[in-house]
Amino acid sequence: MDLTNHDETQGQDLHGQLGASLWDALKAAPRSRPLSRKLSTFAGGITEVTVIDDQQPGRSVNKYDLLCPRSECGSIILKSGVGAWVERESVQLEPADSPRHPLLPALPDPPQTTNWWLVTPSPMSFENIGFTHAVTSMGNTTEQMKLLACAECEVGPLGWCMVGGTEFWVACERVAYHL
Repeated sequence: MDLTNHDETQGQDLHGQLGASLWDALKAAPRSRPLSRKLSTFAGGITEVTVIDDQQPGRSVNKYDLLCPRSECGSIILKSGVGAWVERESVQLEPADSPRHPLLPALPDPPQTTNWWLVTPSPMSFENIGFTHAVTSMGNTTEQMKLLACAECEVGPLGWCMVGGTEFWVACERVAYHL
């Protein structure tokens, strides 16, 4: 019995099956995008997208999965229950002379406050997020920050973190909510 010939035949069969499976996947209809809403469409605002954390009473977390705001993308950024809701000082994410992406609402100018999802302790808490190279913080020329964007389609900035930090801030108004 020639095992080498048998192994080659199995390898060809597996290659043919893989090739056919790959081809079928490429020909298939695009995946359906999750139904989502922007924060501005919820009549109750932030109270409709938060829920009390079972693990830490008194802390509110995201009730829904957070998605990329581009409806054509719909990538899951963060699973429900992972981000803690915090109202804190706004951060200027885009330079004043740079246009912001049309899907991303303007954030209030600091020191006004805005709503954020705080994600800790590491970027591994996210499902799908991308980071820019370090940039100088818009309000402070000595601090370095990274901006957060959708890892699939690169729309952003959706949020920020300090270089080397363990707190990742996602603007509540710059993501979509999976229903």
